[in-house]
Amino acid sequence: MMVIFTFLLALYSETPNGAKEEFKQTLSALTFTSNIYYLLHSGGYFSATSDFNWLLHTWSLSVEWQFYLIFPLILVIGNLFKHYKSHFYLLIILCSVLLCILFGKSHLSANFYLLPTRMWELMIGAYVSASRLKNPYAKQTEIVAVLVLVAFFLFVKESAPWPGGMTLIPVLATGAIIHANLSNSETLFKNSVIQSIGSASYSIYLFHWPVVSFMANNSIEFTTLNATIGIILSFALGYISYKYFERLFSKSYAYLATAAAAFAAISFGATATEVNKHWVSPGTIALEKFKTYAASPEGIRQFGNHNRTCFLSTKTNDISFFDKEVCLKTADDKKNILVLGDSHAAELYQSVNEVFSDYNVMQAAASGCMPVNGKTGEKRCTDLFNYIYNDFLVNNKVDYILLSANWMVNKDRDLGKKLTEVINKIGKDKVFIIGQTKTFSIDFYKIAQKTPESKIEQLVTKESRASNRWMSEQLAQSGINYIDVFDLNCSQGRCDYIDKNNVPMMFDKNHLTKTWADSYVKHIRASVGL
Repeated sequence: MMVIFTFLLALYSETPNGAKEEFKQTLSALTFTSNIYYLLHSGGYFSATSDFNWLLHTWSLSVEWQFYLIFPLILVIGNLFKHYKSHFYLLIILCSVLLCILFGKSHLSANFYLLPTRMWELMIGAYVSASRLKNPYAKQTEIVAVLVLVAFFLFVKESAPWPGGMTLIPVLATGAIIHANLSNSETLFKNSVIQSIGSASYSIYLFHWPVVSFMANNSIEFTTLNATIGIILSFALGYISYKYFERLFSKSYAYLATAAAAFAAISFGATATEVNKHWVSPGTIALEKFKTYAASPEGIRQFGNHNRTCFLSTKTNDISFFDKEVCLKTADDKKNILVLGDSHAAELYQSVNEVFSDYNVMQAAASGCMPVNGKTGEKRCTDLFNYIYNDFLVNNKVDYILLSANWMVNKDRDLGKKLTEVINKIGKDKVFIIGQTKTFSIDFYKIAQKTPESKIEQLVTKESRASNRWMSEQLAQSGINYIDVFDLNCSQGRCDYIDKNNVPMMFDKNHLTKTWADSYVKHIRASVGL
């Protein structure tokens, strides 16, 4: 019932392609693989844009279902140990907890979505539920556990890795509540009102997120009033579904089969005919073309690929693919500028060529690489940048270098030091570092479709802001030319993200479209005075 309800909401709210994407989410939910789907296709559960995912909450149902598949096997193996069954189960719990803590910071999304690092939570629930020990202080235990959960909710910082070591607190408190209610009739949760809510709680959970997502996808602000209405709606829809639909379907496979067939027919017909294009604005639908922008002729020209020989990637992971004669051809009658870095340098190449038309513009770029000298990194990275710094710049006349990269992906604490060393060697007055650009957790065209322009600034990732600040502070101390472009789209408290021709600032999470790259490069030229 919930997936039909959600699909209808999405059909109203989404573009034709958005509705098709929601259908994929539905299939992943119905096959209990949505945790894997969202791991691969979302910007992370806690990202500012996660509310756009209609069935994000089904990740936990998928993990739970996957657990139920292997739990019987765990019980069978446990029975082989006879008197040491409890030790075996505790060992599994301990291993899962340790795995969760170890990967808590380094693999945030995988740690959140996958069964191996979440299994311990389900195992603890199963373990305490099967316990034969009776708690003589059940009511007191329950009160303390509830207070612990409330305190945890109020006082624990959002920045703590989740799940992680801190997750033990609410899990153990919940386990204590479960155990306190075993064979005890005097506990708080035996109250008839709480029991009634508990009976429908699964259904309420199913419906709460589509309500949240509908608000997010239709730019309805989460004010106190709207949030209250959303909570009431979630309870009402969940209770109605539980009482009038789920009980009916659970008793008759015929009803269930009819509902499934109806959903399949409605969803297939609606997505195939793109019926929602009749009420979604043409401007919103037009933004869909930026989904494939990088592979379009315009995108390829923008990155100055020269048949993919000046911009190395994972498919061309060796300097042998780099055409030195074409990409690094110097001129005697003009000053030479080298655009150097990763894809964030490549995205500026065509614009630099046009804006600096009185210069000879060269390009050396490799995707996913920090443009420093050294031996660490992918082969395309080390080969290309070692050649540039140790050979090409030593033996050729290069007047200026525009150095750009997605600095926020750097994990080397000595990046500032390494950049300073290589720039001092070349000459500070010749190198201009272009700062970190804004970054989003999902492709920007999707954000532009769903979010009022005045609200987009709130969705810029904290990591990109922090990276820009760190780079600026680090390099300022060394007197390096750092061109801060982070808020270049903002003026007098207003930030523009879509131009008058409906061209978005970016086509993916962090790469500029050609129009916006032009404006950035014009600013860069004015800033450096060339």
